[in-house]
Amino acid sequence: MKKNRSSFIALLFASTLFIACAGSRDAAPEANDGMADAPCTECGTQGEIELKITDEKFYREWNPEAFARIDSNAVVGVFPTLKVTATRPEVCKMCHSFSADALDFDLARVEDSVFAKAFPKMTRELMLPGMRVPDADSAYIDSLSIKLLAEKFVEGKRLDDVTPWEERDGVEQTLTRQLPFKLKDMLNGIASRYGLRYLTIPLVMNVAMDPDLGKKGGFDWLIVWSMWDARYGELLCLTYSKFTAATTTRVAPEKEWATPFASRLWKMFNTDVAHFENH
Repeated sequence: MKKNRSSFIALLFASTLFIACAGSRDAAPEANDGMADAPCTECGTQGEIELKITDEKFYREWNPEAFARIDSNAVVGVFPTLKVTATRPEVCKMCHSFSADALDFDLARVEDSVFAKAFPKMTRELMLPGMRVPDADSAYIDSLSIKLLAEKFVEGKRLDDVTPWEERDGVEQTLTRQLPFKLKDMLNGIASRYGLRYLTIPLVMNVAMDPDLGKKGGFDWLIVWSMWDARYGELLCLTYSKFTAATTTRVAPEKEWATPFASRLWKMFNTDVAHFENH
């Protein structure tokens, strides 16, 4: 069943409340303290959150062969972020709504909007038990997510290892990678099992709140986001994005953490790969 933007977000939100989502939800030790802070009376009540982005690092790659045969009418399996780390200080009045699940929900909001703009004819299906995935497959999806993160990829490093992308800071390139057989076989298996062509998989997301940034706090953001042609067992595109976001007005960033990532994800989809020159 095709889901529009609003239903996609609503379903994912319900899933985070009632379903143990695939992947890992981590919190630094201090993230578990003081979560019962009184609601921030200033958060989101004095206008839009405005952020200044600094210390930005990035890496982007596209597979030109996979893009050349992209099927604009295909079905896309949408995974939640496989590994989320949410860190907050012990005392943080702007952090009452901050959590790993809230981060993933907010990323889904941004991802769905950007993806629908880039590929309006594609059908997006949530890879969560009770939605696209049968309830009986919940254990399979959980184990699959763990196996995916542990799978070897670039330079023999695990998919949840961000160092290959950190070392390529500032690089944009087209590249056709040969995937390890085991990883390719896993992608083929997902495609066959659920009748999918593509998969979008945020691999890693780390966000740390900092009340001392800017005028009303801010956060450090890191993500590795990927899209795969599961039928062919290929990486379609991948982006690594890391930056610091500090408030420029007195409205705390107690929501919409993924908003700055929207334009960076859009660049992944909006680049004309056929005429891209590596640099």
